[in-house]
Amino acid sequence: MKSFIFILKNEFQKFIKLYRCSLFVIKKESTNKSHVKNSFGKCGEDFKLGERVEIVGITSRIKIGDNVSIGDGARLVCTDMTAEIIIGDGTVIQPRAILDTGQGGRIELGKMNSVNPYCVLYGHGGLITGDYVRIATHTVIIPANHIFDDPNTPIARQGLRKKGIQIDRDVWIGSGCQILDGVNIGEGCVVAAGAVVNRSIPPFSVCGGIPAKILKKRE
Repeated sequence: MKSFIFILKNEFQKFIKLYRCSLFVIKKESTNKSHVKNSFGKCGEDFKLGERVEIVGITSRIKIGDNVSIGDGARLVCTDMTAEIIIGDGTVIQPRAILDTGQGGRIELGKMNSVNPYCVLYGHGGLITGDYVRIATHTVIIPANHIFDDPNTPIARQGLRKKGIQIDRDVWIGSGCQILDGVNIGEGCVVAAGAVVNRSIPPFSVCGGIPAKILKKRE
């Protein structure tokens, strides 16, 4: 039994080394910082890492720009070798925000984004944001939907539809919003707090409500 466990341990370590797949939990800013930085596919200058940050999965598929900050208790999950997380220069991931690619998913955040506390950003069908995007606390962005066409098959077994979400530059998303699959939010938009966005919004619009509707245009 001991030899079997030893073999499993050795094989797991080989897998970790080959695919650079890891779970890092940062207890202090200095703890394993160089190890974490070296594990990324790319890591820019002046990278700041908080305490109790969890970085899970294929770390070589995570690319960090310059002057990026990841706050206390944040969680980054890059699920497999086809998934990817890209965080642009100057972007701030605030405490306890979650970025999770899902299987084969992709999250690409532009420059100077802010992802505020308790936001959840998924990447199943692809999530792309432009520069200067502000995402307020408790917002959930999910580029996927469960298929539920067959009432005789459990929803959990019917798979996902994944169209993807694109948020263009200079967008402000208020607190507690839900951004659903297939949506494109145009440049310069403002999304009111608590909105559920299930359709694309043209540039320089102010929208809000459930479902979100255009309230006015920014002049």
